[in-house]
Amino acid sequence: MKVFKLVPFSKDNADRVLGWRNSEKIRLNMLDDSVIEHSAHKKFLAVLAEDDSMAYFVVEFKGASVATIYFTGLGSDKVTWGCYIGSEKTIPGLFVAIVVIAVKYSFSLPTTRILRSEVAVYNSNPIKLNRFLGIPETSRFSRSTKTGRNVEFIEYRLTSEERNGVLAKAGKVMPSSVKQSCEEFRLEK
Repeated sequence: MKVFKLVPFSKDNADRVLGWRNSEKIRLNMLDDSVIEHSAHKKFLAVLAEDDSMAYFVVEFKGASVATIYFTGLGSDKVTWGCYIGSEKTIPGLFVAIVVIAVKYSFSLPTTRILRSEVAVYNSNPIKLNRFLGIPETSRFSRSTKTGRNVEFIEYRLTSEERNGVLAKAGKVMPSSVKQSCEEFRLEK
């Protein structure tokens, strides 16, 4: 099946999620850049089960787990999202498709008016894509990571009124097979 599927974080996909999340290339782009233990992830899964303001998913494409995508602030007017790609195999258009899924998912919720993200200043691919898609940079700020590094982040904000323009631009750069798969994604329960 060539449809993107969002599968909620669970004990069944914990090993895969932690394997990706604890890799150095991903940790260095996170505010919590520490290695997360299984016991801490198990506690996090319990919090996720009780907190409707957060949703964390494994993204599957053609039946394979390829990335994660997560949302906080659900149910409010301002939703924050992020992702990381775990697939070792390069999938042309995957990151653009994940942005499209984030936009569609977030703005399908009736309360969402703003979709925001935070990107480390040295994470060049998301910066270039946000710029290309016309997602406005709204601020820059520094934070200390969990391991004590000081990192500058860029905040991007997309309003509900701007989303159709972003989706149109994204559709122009995705390969047709990925674009078609992105038209309808499935949310597993």
